[in-house]
Amino acid sequence: MTKMCHICNLEMEKRKTTIHTGWGEYKLTVEGVETYICPKCGEITIEGKDALMLQKLSKSLSESDVGEKPDQLNLSEVADLLRVSNQTIYNMIRDGRLKAQKIGREWRFSKTEIQSFMTGDKAKVK
Repeated sequence: MTKMCHICNLEMEKRKTTIHTGWGEYKLTVEGVETYICPKCGEITIEGKDALMLQKLSKSLSESDVGEKPDQLNLSEVADLLRVSNQTIYNMIRDGRLKAQKIGREWRFSKTEIQSFMTGDKAKVK
């Protein structure tokens, strides 16, 4: 099925891309969403089923209790957020790039510090 750009009136290219969305102060990135992109102006159109999925996901997250969103993350959650291996996280703790606390046998990370690290705000990480 071909789609035409409503801005340029050119045929749009179908490809998978990353969609950045969010709710309130939270940001959400969804990879692998099938979209139509205009090669001239960059306008993006999302299939109805994918747009509905993104809306439902955002709605469910916005309706969740704030108390359910932990202030502390474990090692696997941080590795998943940064898209690196657990060993890379251990290395980052050891060389001081990430600040963590060990509670028993588990490492815990401040959610705000990880968010600051991800945005490149070095002043908050130290």
